[in-house]
Amino acid sequence: MKRILLLLCGLMLVFAACAAQPADATQIVTTTEAATTTEPTTTTTESTTTTQATTKPPTTRPITTTKKPAIYLYPQRPTWVDVTLTLRSSYFTKTIPAYNTGWHVLAQPNGQLTNLANGNTYPYLFWEANEREPWPEAKEGFVVQREDLESFLREKLAYMGLVPAEYEEFIEFWLPILSQNEYSLIYFAGEEYTSRYPLEINPAPDSILRVFMIARPATGRERIAPQRLKPFTRTGFAVIEWGGTIL
Repeated sequence: MKRILLLLCGLMLVFAACAAQPADATQIVTTTEAATTTEPTTTTTESTTTTQATTKPPTTRPITTTKKPAIYLYPQRPTWVDVTLTLRSSYFTKTIPAYNTGWHVLAQPNGQLTNLANGNTYPYLFWEANEREPWPEAKEGFVVQREDLESFLREKLAYMGLVPAEYEEFIEFWLPILSQNEYSLIYFAGEEYTSRYPLEINPAPDSILRVFMIARPATGRERIAPQRLKPFTRTGFAVIEWGGTIL
């Protein structure tokens, strides 16, 4: 009888040991799967962080756009002219004709230009650029209401020396832009523009006028001294440029 009881106890121990093994195996597999699924999550998080860092803008400095300076050349006789424009704190966004290392054109007394590179003709040289440096605050200028813009521009541009064909081009381009604001504070830059964008022309012109408007939205309540403008007289080989920017 004792032998039978001992045999039954032995069998029960064997069954208990066999039943414990699958539970351990299941626990190991589950732990391995959990470890495998957590690794890609960590990698994805690191990858996302890296992408965000590389797409962050390199600078928060504001950039203005120098819009549509147009350069007119009026020699006294047909003349091959080389024009070089230096950008000290900006970079070209558009040039017509293509600038490359400079413009090389045959200029006629009426202002027509023939580009040496492609043989096409143009009324003027066109360029635009993005400016990296801020413009200085104007200490003088004009606060102009929307309804007075056209007459204001025509009067001031003519006084400074632009002829009707030139100032009408200016007004056609700038009036819709300026008219987006009820008031505009307008200043015509001088040395601060010419020193930032030096212009070299060969052969050298006898007279050169560079008109550059700096404008910003205004409230109409600004108090600023009126700018004293200087008239310009064309002599000999004349070069005329106009353009502007909105702050």
